[in-house]
Amino acid sequence: MLAEAMALLVPADAERLVPVTPQVHPVYVDCTFGGGGYARAILERAPNARVLALDADRSAWERAQEMAAQYPGRLVAAYENFANLDAILDSANVDEVDGIVYDLGLSSPQLADAERGFGFSEDAPLDMRFDPSGGGPSAADLLNSLSEIEIANLLFRYADERNSRRIARQIVRRRERSPLKRTGDLVAAVLSALPAGGGRRHAPTHPATRAFQALRIAVNDELAALERSLAAAVRRTKQCGRVVVVSFHSGEDRLVKRTFLAWRASGIANILTPKPLQPERSEIAANPRSRSAKLRAAEKIGDVSLPQEAA
Repeated sequence: MLAEAMALLVPADAERLVPVTPQVHPVYVDCTFGGGGYARAILERAPNARVLALDADRSAWERAQEMAAQYPGRLVAAYENFANLDAILDSANVDEVDGIVYDLGLSSPQLADAERGFGFSEDAPLDMRFDPSGGGPSAADLLNSLSEIEIANLLFRYADERNSRRIARQIVRRRERSPLKRTGDLVAAVLSALPAGGGRRHAPTHPATRAFQALRIAVNDELAALERSLAAAVRRTKQCGRVVVVSFHSGEDRLVKRTFLAWRASGIANILTPKPLQPERSEIAANPRSRSAKLRAAEKIGDVSLPQEAA
């Protein structure tokens, strides 16, 4: 949904709303650099703009540095989690920005690297951390340490997995014999948990998709990071600036929807997408992973009053 996101993030009349001079450059933040599609699109759509590109994945940060060489002085790469947006902007000496975009979930390069453990097309270590060097438990650590009820709750909360209790029971039974260390171990646990003759074995999406999604979100604490980042985003966006979010998970979309509604109720922002935009059939045909994408956008119109400042 790159075209739709760009039309909302950098509107055609952006230069009218934010006059551009040689001394004043619009500043945008790409909170999820990934493969660089959004950052490049901003730089091409707004030739006088500068982009601060963030990513908690080291490989993505290295790609951002390579792209920065193609746009001297216009692209700055930061090896950071977007949860720390306030501190990142402070470090970059940026007070306010003209727009912020999030393309949540996994990037194609992350899925393509089987050794990261995000997918199940190949047997690999069950890791799933965006930044393995930063410590923190891997997916294998969680599966081998959480209780059965904690695993079930994790699967249901982060992926609406209706077989969460069955899968959790199988995981615990299997780890009693041998710890789950590989993506194949998790796939086997999920398949063994499905009811006999269950239709999901022949569903369009793999039966383990939700379990992998839930674990990845839990390992990287993605919903808490998003909530914290959005709170900073609305504070640091200029009047008439936009916040655009593309999500692929119902929990993410609910959080964004709830946040935008709260902004509107407080007079902070207008919602530009009363209903989330979804990809056209042609995009889904070209990129099946886009089928669950939802795009929401908001435009800042008022000042933010923070509870901690009022206290």
